[in-house]
Amino acid sequence: MDNDMSERKGLERKILESDGDCRPVGQRLSRTGSWAWNVSSGEFFWSQETFRIFGFDPLTTRASLAETFLSRIHADDRRRIEQGIKDAPTKPSGYAVDYRITHPDGSIKHIHDAVYPVTNEAGQVVERYGLVMDVTARQEAGAKPQHAFGQMRALAARLQSVREEERARVAREIHDELGQAMTAIKMDLAALARELPAEQREPSVRIERSLKLVDETIQAVRRIATELRPGILDDLGLGAAVEWAAEEFQARTGIKCRMSLPGSDITLDQDSATALFRIFQETLTNVARHADATEVDVTLSRTRDDLSLEVHDNGKGISAEKLAEVRSLGILGMRERALLLGGELAISGAPGKGTKVRVRVPAVRRS
Repeated sequence: MDNDMSERKGLERKILESDGDCRPVGQRLSRTGSWAWNVSSGEFFWSQETFRIFGFDPLTTRASLAETFLSRIHADDRRRIEQGIKDAPTKPSGYAVDYRITHPDGSIKHIHDAVYPVTNEAGQVVERYGLVMDVTARQEAGAKPQHAFGQMRALAARLQSVREEERARVAREIHDELGQAMTAIKMDLAALARELPAEQREPSVRIERSLKLVDETIQAVRRIATELRPGILDDLGLGAAVEWAAEEFQARTGIKCRMSLPGSDITLDQDSATALFRIFQETLTNVARHADATEVDVTLSRTRDDLSLEVHDNGKGISAEKLAEVRSLGILGMRERALLLGGELAISGAPGKGTKVRVRVPAVRRS
C-alpha cells in the first residue's frame, strides 16, 4: 500500500512538473534574452539567451557581468552606455537603448535593450530588469528596432497564450480520461466486493483499501486538473477565481484571507485575466513558503483606466536583500506577465510589517 501511495504521489509530482518553465525556449526562439540588476549590490543575472547573444559561456564565465557586458560594447558606444549605467539609479521610468557589441566571432551585432525599473515604497529604484534583443538582421535590412521589439513582445505574449491553451487542454484530458478510468475501476472493485463470499475477509479488506486509494486518486486528479487550469476562471471570471484561490489557500495553509472585491463583475479579456490570476497564485505560493504570515489582505479594484490587484501579508516582511534578489524565476515571471500586458508590478516590505505585492494593468488592452 505504501508503494502504491508513493507511486501515486510521484505521478502527481511529474504531472505538475511537466508544466515547467518554458521561458528559455521562448527566448531562444525569439532571440531575446532577459537580465536583472541589483542597483545597490551591483549583482547581475543573465538568462542563457543573453549569454549566447553576447558570446559568453555561462558555465565558464567568472568575471563580473558588468565588466563582461562593458567589454563587449563597441568602442564608439561604450562611453554612452557607461554613463547610462551611472545614471540608472536615478531614472524612475523605463527606457530603451540601442548599441552595438563586438562578438567573439569578429562580427558587429546591433542590440536593442528595453530597461524597466523596480522601486520601493519610497520611490527609490532598487532593481532594474530588461529584455535584450539581437536586431542585427533587422537593422541590416533597414527595420526599426522599436518595431522589432514590438514583434518580440507580441511573440512573448503569444507564447504565454499557447502555454495557457496547452494547460487547459492537459487539464481537460486529465479530468476526463483519468477521471473516467478511475471511476470505472472504482465501480468494478465495488462489484467485485459484493460478489465475494462473506467469509473471505482478507480479500474484502484489500478491496476496501483499494477503493479508498481510488477515491484519493480521483481527488488528486481533480485537484491537479484544477491547478493546471481552474474552470471557474473561464466560467465566472477573474473576481470569482481570485476568491476561490484565496479560499483554497486558506483551507490548505490555515492563513486567514480577507477579501475586498468589486461589487460588480469585472469584464476583462482572457489573456489579462489569466495573467493576473497566475500572478496571484505565485504571490500566495511565496506567502506560504517565505512569509510566516497568519493573515493576508487581498484587494482587487478597478478604476476607469486601470485594474489593480494587491496582496498584503502580515508576515516577517521581505528584506532589502531579498527584495533585490534577481534570481527568483517566480518574481521574474510575475514581472514578465505584467509587462506583456503593458502594466507594472511592485513589491515592497519591511521587517515586522509584512510584504505587499501590487500589480496594475490597463483595464483596456493597448495594442
